[in-house]
Formats: sequence, C-alpha cells, structure tokens
Amino acid sequence: MEGPHTESAARPSTATWSGPTRVDMRARSPRGGRVAPRRERLGCYEVECQLGEGGMAAVYLARHAVIDRAVAIKRLAPELAHLPEAHALFLREARIAGAVRHPGVVEVFDFGYDAQGRPYFVMELARGTTLMERVQRGPLPVAHALEIAVGVTDAVAAVHRAGYVHRDIKSENVMLTDDGRRHVPKLIDFGIACSLDGAGAEVGAGVVGTPRIMAPEQVAREPIDGRTDIWGIGVLLYEMICARPPFAPGASVRDDLLAVVTDAPAPLPEDLHPDVADLIGACLSKDPDGRPASAEALLEELRWVQQLHLAAVGKTTRRQRPSFT
Repeated sequence: MEGPHTESAARPSTATWSGPTRVDMRARSPRGGRVAPRRERLGCYEVECQLGEGGMAAVYLARHAVIDRAVAIKRLAPELAHLPEAHALFLREARIAGAVRHPGVVEVFDFGYDAQGRPYFVMELARGTTLMERVQRGPLPVAHALEIAVGVTDAVAAVHRAGYVHRDIKSENVMLTDDGRRHVPKLIDFGIACSLDGAGAEVGAGVVGTPRIMAPEQVAREPIDGRTDIWGIGVLLYEMICARPPFAPGASVRDDLLAVVTDAPAPLPEDLHPDVADLIGACLSKDPDGRPASAEALLEELRWVQQLHLAAVGKTTRRQRPSFT
C-alpha cells in the first residue's frame, strides 16, 4: 500500500444491512418454472449478496446453513489473493477484532478459506446505519452526541485493554445499531489496527490513516499509543455536533494532511456549553500530551460532562478545566 489509507465517502457500510434479510435471486428454468439459486458456500455459510467493498476486501450478507443465523462475511479481494503480505494483514485484522470482547465492538467468531484459497472471516451482522450517514443528515443534539461518544469511548477502552490501537476511529467505522430504545454504537473495521507496543504499526509504506481526520502523529509517522484513538473520538464528537469535520477538505491529500498538523479546528458553535467545547479541544490537541491520558480517563470525563450538560438546562457556569490525568 502506498500513500494514505483512504476510502470513498460513498463506500457502503462495512457490516450493515438495512433492507430485507433475504434477497430474491430466483431464476427461470427452461420450462418456465422456478429453480432455487445456487448460492456460494463458505464453510457452513450460504452467501446471499454483497454488502460493500473496500480496497482489500468485500463484505457479504450470509446465513448459517443449519441454524439460519444471519452474519456478515469479509473476504480478501481476488486481486490480492497471490500476495502473502495481504494474507498476513487480513489474518491480523481478524485476530485483533476477534480478541476484543465488548458489546460496542462487532464480534468476529469464525475464520476460513474459500475454494480458491482466499481467507475470510465471519462476524456479527450489525443492522443499522453508519454514524457518517447520520451526520450527513445534520448535527446531532449535544446530549445524543455525548451518549454516542460515551459508547464509542467505552469500546475503545476495551480495544486498548486488549493491547491494540484502532488507528482509524471515524464516523464511517461506527455503526449505529438499534436496541429498540436508542442507537447503540459499534466499532468496526480493524484493518489498520496495531499493537500498543508498536508491533505491526506499518501496514505499508507511507502515511497510514484517513487524511483530514488522522492524528498529527500519524501524519508525521511518529510513535503512536492510545491517545491517537482519543484524537479520533474528538473528531467524532466535533462532527456530530457540527455536521462537518474539524478541518475543511483541501484541494489535495497533501493539503488535508498539512491542515491536520498546522491548522486550528474550525470554531465550534458559540452556544455550545464550554465544558463540552473544552473537552473537544483537549481531544484535538496537536500534542498527544495535551489530550486525556487514556480512554478510561476520557470516558470518566465524558460521563461527567454528559451529566453536567443534562443538568445545566441552559446554564453556562464554567468549572475549572480538568487535568485529564
């Protein structure tokens, strides 16, 4: 992989399916009758349709042939099947995602190879929409944005406890699933995740991440740790409240990367409670030392600000800025 890890904004959701769970793929027989379609089998699973496609893999809706459980299957792209390094990266993604057990992280529970030797892994089918798709419809109420940020941060803390950094916290990689009462965020896509100790940090040459929202230390190819994901959470919170990223898109990827390193985020709404604004500003500190020291520290602060915001009802009393330690 050369240059930044980028994906189209129009890319379908990685593990989402909001339409029918069955797709009518029936064909006419020569005699005019109906014949059952011949679905591809991957292990115990019957593939029904493709849900999305990225640079390295495609995601499919599938169903267990015996227990009739709907799942999502991610499979390495055919043009990469001959590359041992692509197999290694794909396997690493499956292992990292499978190592994190948390209700806010899409579960990976099976792995295998198809008839052509391409690897695939089976994961929970997260029904809903991406946070990116929700943000495109306009700003979220601050209380709702804080609730989602709490859920994402709790999941990120679990990723860090398992010994990994996600490195690509963005609205495209957060699914909003529906538990019947509220939207529950789920973190997806561990394609560029790495160990907290730095092992496997370089998945290819060049800058690794998503331009315009990646942390400054990623742009500079400096050592990273859990605070890199905290930057990503700050970007999410900013986008949810403003319905736009903190840095305006440039004319090129180079401009996007330069803005992350040198520019200040665009101003937040003037009527935003100062404690919420302070927390976003801290998460978006160019210097990792200026950010909350850990996901657990950020989670505690988010819950405090969440309660403060709900209780304020229009009050803007400023408390002493937290130390985030």
